[in-house]
Amino acid sequence: MLAVLAVTTAMSAQVNLQVYYDFGSEWTKLDNQRTSRVTTTVEGLHFDNWGNTYYFVDFDYSIGKTNPKNAIFGGYWEIARCLNFWKESKAKDLSIQVEYNGGLGLFTDSLGKVNGYQIGNAFLGGLDYFLHTQDFNNTFNLKLLYRYDFSHSKTIVPIQFTFVWGCKDLGGVKGLSTNGYIDMYGEDNYFGLTTEPQLWYAVGQHFNCPNLNIGTELEMTYNFCGKGFMFNPCLGIKWQF
Repeated sequence: MLAVLAVTTAMSAQVNLQVYYDFGSEWTKLDNQRTSRVTTTVEGLHFDNWGNTYYFVDFDYSIGKTNPKNAIFGGYWEIARCLNFWKESKAKDLSIQVEYNGGLGLFTDSLGKVNGYQIGNAFLGGLDYFLHTQDFNNTFNLKLLYRYDFSHSKTIVPIQFTFVWGCKDLGGVKGLSTNGYIDMYGEDNYFGLTTEPQLWYAVGQHFNCPNLNIGTELEMTYNFCGKGFMFNPCLGIKWQF
């Protein structure tokens, strides 16, 4: 899961905790699909004089019958660093990015045996270009990255294109926001895609608790951690620290 914070020097450092119930979709089910489980995400974005650092860590908790019971059975994290030493120049919106992705998980097969899978170490590097409206309520990042995945050493087109967005006060509704990303890449002679659009409403603003948000995330992947299409609608809460 990737709940992306829009990158802009106009923002201060932020950290949030998200808790989701993942419904899953049996008709697209793969062995490791998110089905009837809870996921927590810790996400952070921090700025300094040399750029910014973004990261998130996901953990999946089993609550159904098809996964190892009463345990964390999946973990995944990403960390990305954008370097920008030229903030006062005409190229101020262009940054150099380096990134790491990786994870692992468990699942129970039809015989009741616990098996594992890995999301292999992936290292990425390339360029990030930042776009925004004048008030920074709508922000967009375009990323073109070289991708080297140790579990996909035969990759023919090791390029990843990423589009990230963040939009506040949608339709003039205070506290209603959307954010998310689309990743497109090639691995082992096939095309892969992941996207996770989110919609949040700052419900806590109505009772003096602006940190509290409720919302949804739609997880959609194609050829990610297994061949085929997966679709997982989620309901969640988010606490902004």
